[in-house]
Amino acid sequence: MKIKNISFDLWMTLIRSHPEFKLKRAELIADTFNIKNISPKEIDSFIRSVDNVFDRYNMISGKKLSANKMYQKLLEKLVPKETSVTLDIAISLRKEADDLFGQYQPVFLNENIPQILSQLKEEGYVLNLSSNTGFIEGETLRKTLANMDILEYFDFLIFSDEINASKPSSHFFQHVYDHINVPKNAVLHIGDNPKADYQGAKNFGFNALLITDPNYTINDIRTKL
Repeated sequence: MKIKNISFDLWMTLIRSHPEFKLKRAELIADTFNIKNISPKEIDSFIRSVDNVFDRYNMISGKKLSANKMYQKLLEKLVPKETSVTLDIAISLRKEADDLFGQYQPVFLNENIPQILSQLKEEGYVLNLSSNTGFIEGETLRKTLANMDILEYFDFLIFSDEINASKPSSHFFQHVYDHINVPKNAVLHIGDNPKADYQGAKNFGFNALLITDPNYTINDIRTKL
């Protein structure tokens, strides 16, 4: 059946982090909690490793640990043991980090992304976003996508923190499909993660395209349409 609905992953499919954001976040944590025994670069490296652990947990469990809890668990490993890390402290840090994220806005994976979305929309495809989230959650990402002038291209957005479900679980993809009015085989999901995006979508009954080249073009997508 002809594809009518195209579902996009977000991170490393449409956007990537601003090159300065993660180090700035590490500096924020070091300054806020007076961490002097390790450098901001080391803090950033630790955050990345913890983020990977949480990502694997979410993918295996099919659920989503909240960003507030993620920051709390992160701080418990970083700050001196005599410091009590309450959830309120973690929430405060998360809000500051979200503000910083707004200052160091993500960049497009490649310069073709806005044109790809615009062209597909003009051709009549229904577009949606299907994204797992980590430290940065859906509420913040919506604002960012609006600032990047691509929010308008999507008919609906599914973020894992808002449904407590993560790719590759069928529960996540069912939430996506609940918003779609065509058969599963008329849906194409596009993403960069072989397990979460490609296999998850295929197992659910969608068509799938795995992004392996960050400089992909609309012609790569057309091979599946």
